[in-house]
Amino acid sequence: MKHVLNYAAYPTQGIKTSRADFAQYVKGHINYLLAANQPEYGTITDETTALYDDMFGAVSAHEQFLNKRVSLTQNVNAIKKEFNARIDELEEVFVFKFHKNSPVYNEVFPHGVTPYKVATLSETLIKMELAEQLANKYKTTIGDTYLATLQEVRARYEAETNAQGMAKGEVKNIIPDYKVKRLAVDKQLLKNICTIILHNLDNPTVVESFFDEHLIFPKNKKKEEPDEPYSIIVAPNTHIAANINFSIGDTLLVTNTGTVSLFYYGAAAADAAIPTSLAEILPDEETEITAAELGAPANKYLILVNRHSTDEGEAEILLL
Repeated sequence: MKHVLNYAAYPTQGIKTSRADFAQYVKGHINYLLAANQPEYGTITDETTALYDDMFGAVSAHEQFLNKRVSLTQNVNAIKKEFNARIDELEEVFVFKFHKNSPVYNEVFPHGVTPYKVATLSETLIKMELAEQLANKYKTTIGDTYLATLQEVRARYEAETNAQGMAKGEVKNIIPDYKVKRLAVDKQLLKNICTIILHNLDNPTVVESFFDEHLIFPKNKKKEEPDEPYSIIVAPNTHIAANINFSIGDTLLVTNTGTVSLFYYGAAAADAAIPTSLAEILPDEETEITAAELGAPANKYLILVNRHSTDEGEAEILLL
């Protein structure tokens, strides 16, 4: 029974990832449920959507605003349409070479082409990368042309969205009771997995096609870095250097887990003077900070500042 209990665990419990990635992971799962278009998934789709909206309502609003901006951008729209056309071509060759509903076809298009075509701005780049990976995996059979065209389309899409600062929506909103809400979502995901398996007892591994797990798997860390986030307490009216090493290519995920605002800056020495202009992290807010923003490699320290006169501050820091 010990092995059975290992499967009866919440699917993302203990996985440390940014709120933006977790939101995208859940939203992608909802899209896969919708694309499956099966009546037996109706209840869990509605339940998951309600929890997502409760947890990431502000994220959804941000995404809608982002998509509205993109809808006004002809270049982005044109590239997205071209990507959809390339996906149709990719599906056609997989049908021709492997036949529809074959194991290979179901691996590449478990829900048809719909998830690729209805992907939001923040999801499209991931779908492009996934399509490239699959075209590359089977290029010996389907040829190199499909991979090359997909790579070319993605390069133009990436350049266009980067130029407009729209490549990835940032989650900088505050989510009250985040841990409680995430646990509720995790319970729902476990229920969803059980439901999908229950309706696919002859092919239980199909459950994998409903999740983009690479979004939330822990990133490859340096061996000397801990898997758990580094916790730090900042006394009232003080500043302290975080005991965490970073280099020029790193990104730090900092979450304000306390009740007062914290401020931060990068410095070459742990006892460096506090600059006049500081970036703020509100209580219960999460932010990603690149080492380059902190001034690496010259600056080797992330210093947190608590300006509150009586209350101590708390934060968690994770090296992504």
